[in-house]
Amino acid sequence: MASGFDLRKLRYFVAVAEAGNFTRAAVSLHIAQPVLSRQIKELERELGGPLFVRHPRRLELTPAGRKLLTDGRRLLTSATRLTDDVRGIATGTRSLTVGHHRAIALRQTVLAFQHKHSGIDVTVVPLDHDSETHAVLSGAVDVAVVCPSSPPADVASTVLWQEPTMAALSTGHELAQRPTLTLADLAPFNRARFDSTRPDGRALRDADDRLDLLANSSAVHLAPALAARRYHHPDVTFIPVTDAPPTPILAVWDNDRQSRLIVDFTAAALEVHNATTSNN
Repeated sequence: MASGFDLRKLRYFVAVAEAGNFTRAAVSLHIAQPVLSRQIKELERELGGPLFVRHPRRLELTPAGRKLLTDGRRLLTSATRLTDDVRGIATGTRSLTVGHHRAIALRQTVLAFQHKHSGIDVTVVPLDHDSETHAVLSGAVDVAVVCPSSPPADVASTVLWQEPTMAALSTGHELAQRPTLTLADLAPFNRARFDSTRPDGRALRDADDRLDLLANSSAVHLAPALAARRYHHPDVTFIPVTDAPPTPILAVWDNDRQSRLIVDFTAAALEVHNATTSNN
């Protein structure tokens, strides 16, 4: 690697690798595609070999490219964190960016945290299921409060609390009038597929889209009880599933960037939840 390694070129490389082609990456970076292609070729010359195998319609990472993508993401995250930390020291301000699943309300947690850390600027960012881990590892958020369908990989996590599991289904479903359900009751029915798309090709990303899908199908979906409290649809009902394992609510963060602020924020989230539960 040449001395004076250019972080801008590294950012360009990561954008191309994540987009899968130069056209989409150039759009996301707001630069012309020829400029981006030239920057990547210069980076390849500096590093002594190709980073991509260029196919007619797609790009494939070489072994060197895969290595650079893995370690380059962390380098960019560290550079961003260093910049933010130094700027915070210079200006006398510090910040914490918190991601969260859209069903999880964090207003009271933020207030409790800022009561103890009045000088900290807290930014709250809603996350989609498929972007939670990436947001943490990329440094877009410092910590995220989520309810993943499976334990997230490559990040540190702690269970804050557990939510009862409920079945979400259409009010016209044959099970809709039951006061409670079991997993055996649900077994004959298909689970809702939220990785599909709408007729116009848009992804089923937000809650309204997903509730509409449930309202117009015989499929069922297992969801934490907080979803029933947060989301409402006239044609969807939520019913407790008595023998389903509870859904864990997790705080997740990049273990390489753990800080006292993250520890204190997760503690505030747990305290607020416990106080709310005891008052109900």
